[in-house]
Amino acid sequence: MRAVRETPYEREPGYAARYRDRRFRTGSGAGTDARERRALAALLAQATWPDGPWLDAPSGAGRMSAALPGAVVQVDRDPTMVAACDPGHARVCASVHALPFRDDAFAGVLCHRLLQHIPTAVERRDILRELGRVARGPIVVSFFDACSLQHLRRRLRRRFGKRVSGRSAVARHVFLAELRAAGLEVVAVRALRRFLAEQTLVLCRRAAR
Repeated sequence: MRAVRETPYEREPGYAARYRDRRFRTGSGAGTDARERRALAALLAQATWPDGPWLDAPSGAGRMSAALPGAVVQVDRDPTMVAACDPGHARVCASVHALPFRDDAFAGVLCHRLLQHIPTAVERRDILRELGRVARGPIVVSFFDACSLQHLRRRLRRRFGKRVSGRSAVARHVFLAELRAAGLEVVAVRALRRFLAEQTLVLCRRAAR
């Protein structure tokens, strides 16, 4: 796997705690949180998995960990986010580009709200391969679908010179092809609000070797 250079986080003090306590608990964030949990539950209802812990990577402040079945290991490269997680779970500060776990270490993996921050297909495929390496069972990943009203709004903001988030969206068929190129088999796709919102979750598994 290619080495990836990552810059350290430079966030203001208290950012992780505010993110944990406010980002998805107030305003429109609460509705987004509910929709994401429903989408994840619907995908997990279509899956089976072996015994063992699950991996939440990156976990952020641990918002989605409780939605996973069984014990969870939380991983994030930002130490302040790791510190903000529930101490009831195992926590590790590490990069998803190079997970410090053996092959087949986890019954399942969740990778939520990361890939929209990864600008190139090559980097996304490397991350997906790494997730597949450590998973024996289901893998749930999210991405931003370019075929959505929300993405169109982002493009218009950029065209008119307004500040944009820098997040990356790709067409659904392109992302599914990236999953297959990373050695994963697509099982089901669940959009939060198809054609309106960008956020889309995909249930997949490692393809037979």
